[in-house]
Amino acid sequence: MDTREKTEYTSTEVYSSHSEEQIIQNTEISSLRDVQDAASTKTGSTLQNNTPEDTKKTLSVGWTLVLFAGLAIAMFMVSLNSTIVAPAMNIIAADLDGLSSQTWIATAYMVAFNASQPLAAKFSDIFGRKPVILFGGVLFFIGSIVNALAKNMNTLIPGRTVQGFGGGCVMAMAYIIVTDMGPVEMRPRLQASLAVIYGLASVVGPLIGGAFVDKLNWHWDFWLNVILSAISMIIIFFLLSESTKVENSSFIQKMKRIDWFGSLFTTSFICCLLLALNWGPVYGWGDAHSIGPFVAAGVSLILLVGVEGFYAAEPIMPGRVVLNPAVAILYLCVACLGVGFIGTLYFGPVLFQAVFGASSTASGIRLIPYMALLIVASVGGSIAIAKFPYPKFYIVLGAAFNVLGYGLFYTIKEHDSWGKQAGYLTLCGFAFGLSQQNIIISVQALVEKRDMAVATSLNNFFLMLASSVGVAVYQTLLKRFLTSEFAKVAPEILGIAVKFDALANYLAIRDMPVEAQAPIIHAYWAALNKVFILPMGAGAVGFICSLLVRNYRFGAPTSQADNENFAELASAKNRDSITESGPSEKI
Repeated sequence: MDTREKTEYTSTEVYSSHSEEQIIQNTEISSLRDVQDAASTKTGSTLQNNTPEDTKKTLSVGWTLVLFAGLAIAMFMVSLNSTIVAPAMNIIAADLDGLSSQTWIATAYMVAFNASQPLAAKFSDIFGRKPVILFGGVLFFIGSIVNALAKNMNTLIPGRTVQGFGGGCVMAMAYIIVTDMGPVEMRPRLQASLAVIYGLASVVGPLIGGAFVDKLNWHWDFWLNVILSAISMIIIFFLLSESTKVENSSFIQKMKRIDWFGSLFTTSFICCLLLALNWGPVYGWGDAHSIGPFVAAGVSLILLVGVEGFYAAEPIMPGRVVLNPAVAILYLCVACLGVGFIGTLYFGPVLFQAVFGASSTASGIRLIPYMALLIVASVGGSIAIAKFPYPKFYIVLGAAFNVLGYGLFYTIKEHDSWGKQAGYLTLCGFAFGLSQQNIIISVQALVEKRDMAVATSLNNFFLMLASSVGVAVYQTLLKRFLTSEFAKVAPEILGIAVKFDALANYLAIRDMPVEAQAPIIHAYWAALNKVFILPMGAGAVGFICSLLVRNYRFGAPTSQADNENFAELASAKNRDSITESGPSEKI
């Protein structure tokens, strides 16, 4: 046996011995990155340690739960803020004498929220997780105070922008930090918890906002955020240790590492795209308000691709992540989920109120079964993956339920029961809960360790971007479909509807004479029924994409390169063990 063969044989023997030891200890790893965490301090390699001993503070179980509660509160508040103002937008705009700027109450927050997520992840690799989440929390806190005290729209809109930028940083960091904190086998459950919090906050937001408007005033929509952000940031400040190894360099040197052009073009692309999509339904798609931002978004995208691909030393969106087919298909899957989720959240209540006569509060309550199944699927899926550790199975199953749920929901007629309405949507909630967390853990498993933070935040970024784009598309489709359906209504009925403003405001339909309500209700049903073809179509695309997802075993190395490096690290670890124990020890 020559020297090379002996080396290969020894490496294989070490790898087998190490694998058997791991099986005995019932310890699983998701990829090479987790081995690096365990072996980096032993091997003396240049690989960074994800939770280095010199920065990690040991917390008791109780304090760890308190820290996770702080992260959960932070996640809840930024998710809540996306929908809590929905019932109060008309009231806020009227109170601040800014009805013409009403859409900016939501648009300003969502544009800044989406723009900050990819930036936050890369900055956390440079400056650390803790500074970035605290920075985001402080911005959110300041923006909430500005909004709560606002006396006019010129104050509220900048406040919402600051609040959105901070909220995007907080959400991105929440997913990244729980991944850093938790052992590999706990990651699905931790990610599922955040998914549940996101879904729950999005659904209960309109209920809380409506209650504040009815019982107190709209200012409390923002005072609640002040309270929650203060509590969460205090907990995080005192209990969170830095969860990643940060380069020991000066602040100026860290600033030089920032991809400034990438940051600029990423922000301009997102802002211009969302502005164009939001202004299109208001000013018309042929107006300069729409064409100008679309052109600017296209130019920004071209420049972004050039900078990230050929110029930036540390790109915000690395090509090895976004151009990785195994990862890109997962991002497309989560984008399809986002289109369906936002459609259910925003236009499900519109259907319940316009067609079935539910109140604002009752329409929110009808989404509770959807939320309940989302929670069941998230929690159940995080437990099931320990028994059957193949994420692709759950992603495909969730995608199939998504198509089935929206397909059945499309069949609803204007006189169908509440049980049928809510029952079909529960299938969609189950699909979202089961799919989202498995997509996240798959993304994390299929990228290099250095890209884990960026890849995780991009997953959330594509989810939220698809949701934001989806809202604009839904609104445009609804407007066009309503115009077409109203043209079929008898002129005398239309005259009555115009008198009661029921064509522009579906809440006024029940104020019309009873005999005139049915044709208008039917027009709204027909238009909304067509609108819900969109989530069904997105679900179908998502299902096709799910079939193309890479099939791997959670808790196993994800590539041949991982296996080889795993063996190398295992061999190094065993050599160190021999050195410590003496030459008489055998491998």
